[in-house]
Amino acid sequence: MIGTMARTPIPAITLMSLGLLWGLAYAQNSEPYEADPPDRAARLSYISGDVSLQPAGEEQWAPALVNRPLTTGDKLWTEPKARAEIYVGPASVRLGSNTGFSFLNVDDDTIQMRVTAGVLYVNVRELRHNEQIEIDTPNIALSLLRAGNYRVEVNDAGDSTVVKVSEGQLQATGPSQDIVVYAQQVVTFNGFDELVAHHATLGAPDDFDSWNFERDRRDELAATSRTAEYVSPEVTGYQDLEDNGTWSSEPEYGNVWTPRYVAAGWAPYRYGRWVWVSPWGYTWIDDARWGYAPFHYGRWAHVRNRWCWVPGPRHHRAVYAPALVGWGGSGGHVSWFPLGPRELYVPRRRYSHRYFERVNDSNTVIVSRNHITEAYVNAARNAAYRNRVVPGGVTSATRASFASAGRVGDLRVRDSEPALARSGVSAVAPQIAPQRESRMGGPTRANVRVPPRSIADRQVVVRRDPPPAAARFARQPPVSRDTERASGERITRPQVRGPNPSESIGRAAVVRDRSDRPSRVERPVGESVPPTQQSSSVFDRRALVERVREDRDRQVREGQLQRDLEHQRRELDQQRQRDAAASQRWQRPDGQVRQNREQSEARREQPHQDRERVQRQQDVRPQPAPRVERREQPAQHAQRSPRIEQQRVEQPRVERPRVERSQSERSSPPPAQSPPEQKSQPRDRQEGNSRHRKN
Repeated sequence: MIGTMARTPIPAITLMSLGLLWGLAYAQNSEPYEADPPDRAARLSYISGDVSLQPAGEEQWAPALVNRPLTTGDKLWTEPKARAEIYVGPASVRLGSNTGFSFLNVDDDTIQMRVTAGVLYVNVRELRHNEQIEIDTPNIALSLLRAGNYRVEVNDAGDSTVVKVSEGQLQATGPSQDIVVYAQQVVTFNGFDELVAHHATLGAPDDFDSWNFERDRRDELAATSRTAEYVSPEVTGYQDLEDNGTWSSEPEYGNVWTPRYVAAGWAPYRYGRWVWVSPWGYTWIDDARWGYAPFHYGRWAHVRNRWCWVPGPRHHRAVYAPALVGWGGSGGHVSWFPLGPRELYVPRRRYSHRYFERVNDSNTVIVSRNHITEAYVNAARNAAYRNRVVPGGVTSATRASFASAGRVGDLRVRDSEPALARSGVSAVAPQIAPQRESRMGGPTRANVRVPPRSIADRQVVVRRDPPPAAARFARQPPVSRDTERASGERITRPQVRGPNPSESIGRAAVVRDRSDRPSRVERPVGESVPPTQQSSSVFDRRALVERVREDRDRQVREGQLQRDLEHQRRELDQQRQRDAAASQRWQRPDGQVRQNREQSEARREQPHQDRERVQRQQDVRPQPAPRVERREQPAQHAQRSPRIEQQRVEQPRVERPRVERSQSERSSPPPAQSPPEQKSQPRDRQEGNSRHRKN
């Protein structure tokens, strides 16, 4: 071998090395990164009556399924006496009877809805500063500015839109004016080009309002339940966990949730179906009414002979995943099992490293970044899965039933663990081409209720230009990008007004550059106008975005200025009050203080002055005989006049000679005395009696 290498020329080795390097580079470039899917998807959570669904890129309609994820381009139609409920991000959307609805855009920060007819109710729990929620109707575009409750009604003709705001605030954008609708207001917009707005107040609720209030109370109770303490509020479908399971604490995983009522031999991802939902691919739709959050978020663990769901970190923003499972199978079978905690999910397509990190970091317990990077590079080829060896944890089905969206619980293959052990395990979903049934969610029916063409293809007024919808799913030769983009726009974008779809094809085909679009909605003048000469029905996104930004900045500045002025006014009033109080307390004149002091001293000296005045009156009146003995002042007067008491102490009492009174003088009545002297009469009477006894 050494001799052979010696005889090999050096240029040949160099060429082989270069070829190997080129092959590796070509292999890496052959798998380009695709655009990351959105972090969230809408959930069809409730259906009552006949509700039909048209997936994005499809022409036919199919019966809607509970727990089916909805995304950009999906359409819904409700028949008479039918209702539907959708959860998407921080909003819950409910549809009434005869309602045409679709999503124009669902991404990380934008929820853009389209209503062509019927009644729509939207309850927004929270609206972040970068969150954009828009409702587009045939004659007005509504941008929600605050969290609250909103109701929108569109008549069958599409020329009248009634907007009711119970709580919150929205901005209505029309062809010629913008109107802000506040809480407890009702505004009716009539017409197309020349809108006429009629203002009113809210009236009595109807049956649809009562149903919405009941669903809102259910959501409020779920927001204050025990589930809300362990699960992030951005996990779609967490409202159904409280009434259908119990929470417990596990030393290894923390707080876990266990379903309360399940069938014998139940395992995660066993009773449901696989449906193709773009852009994620094969998506699991569970049969249980609570089967959304545990199958698109978090992980499953088998603890003490029971399956329990382990939610992701509550403080992380939840990222939607189509199905958190590991794959296997060979031949004509497909096998899968639920991923456990700390096991990484690998998407079907090759997305960016940032998305791969977010979708795993938000749905399982803490995993090191080095582990995530290694799994991203190696596609988790050498991963060890604990749930694959759990008895009854692996589910298998034939490839035909898997691709036809059949119910797995009825068509699954028994004893699938040995087949999985022989075939091996993979982290990536099998490369099985989706069939028509898997895209529609099941076998198509001939009696599916579809909306009238005039409602399904009706154009709407938009404030933000939505992204291009998905093109038709068909196997055909590749076409150029311009042709594909025009085809996608003219088929799925809601730019048609009327039952004739050929008009929409002509109008949308000429719209290639978004800068050529008019700033206002323009409609065809008549049937004689060629379709190619008619303009688009959407606003200029750039001009509208600038105008919206300016309006919001102006509103913010005005509100901030008003708040600052009010704050300064309050501070000035408080300072004035403090200054007035200080001036009254510290700047009083000395004369007033002296006068107050003199008045208080006069009140204290008043009894002493009265007594002296009476004494002087008695001295002036003629007396039979002068009173020699000086009466003592009462104790209370001594206490009130400290100066007299001081004189009494300094000048000792001098005994004067006693003068005897005659009998006539004794019998004469005593002189009149003033009221202050009446208090000393009992004491004088006692002294007189004592003198008589001595005599």
